[in-house]
Amino acid sequence: MRHPPNHRLDTRAGFTLVEAAIATALLILIMSSAILAAKHGQGAFRATQTATDVETRVRRALDRAALELLSVGEEELLPNPTGLFGTSTILFRQARSWGGNAGDGLNGLNVLWGDQNRLAFEYDTGESDDDVDEDGDGLVDEGRLVLTRDIGGNDGRTILCTGVREMLEGEDANGADDNGNGIVDEAGFNIHRVGNVLFLRLSLEVPCETGTIVRTLETSVRLRN
Repeated sequence: MRHPPNHRLDTRAGFTLVEAAIATALLILIMSSAILAAKHGQGAFRATQTATDVETRVRRALDRAALELLSVGEEELLPNPTGLFGTSTILFRQARSWGGNAGDGLNGLNVLWGDQNRLAFEYDTGESDDDVDEDGDGLVDEGRLVLTRDIGGNDGRTILCTGVREMLEGEDANGADDNGNGIVDEAGFNIHRVGNVLFLRLSLEVPCETGTIVRTLETSVRLRN
């Protein structure tokens, strides 16, 4: 007697709807994680590039400001930035030429001083001292470092850098030396005199995907007698 073939359904032959749904969900989760990781990596890379750019900008601006003060005499600064606060705005004259035997002036020579110039922190266009991001760039009360030549004459203005912090990094307007550099409530650009040495400090800030990048540098210039 012949028996009919025994066809048994193999339940492992394929995916059930439940298994397919779970596999699809896992695939979406893995792909989403990979996309988020890639975006995070790109953001970190861009933040590193931005930080490098900010460091370059603050160094160039500070070097330019120091260069302007290299041939300045001790008596050619207004105000004289001694004491606890220093200054964010300074008027100065550079030595234009010297000669003769007057017995005073630069290295014992008679000095002819040039026109009066100015280095100053100014608020950016559209910004003011009100703790509000008025120009919508992600920064609050930011400014710029401006060099002005021949005050009262041609008034040639050069913006050395933008994105200058209102207060130097680590400092608050509270009458205390918050960042421990010996100056109280100093602005994002500050000149401070100790003896015959001028200390120049500058803080720049730039918004980025990961927050705000801040870089601060310091240099010094020895004054002429």
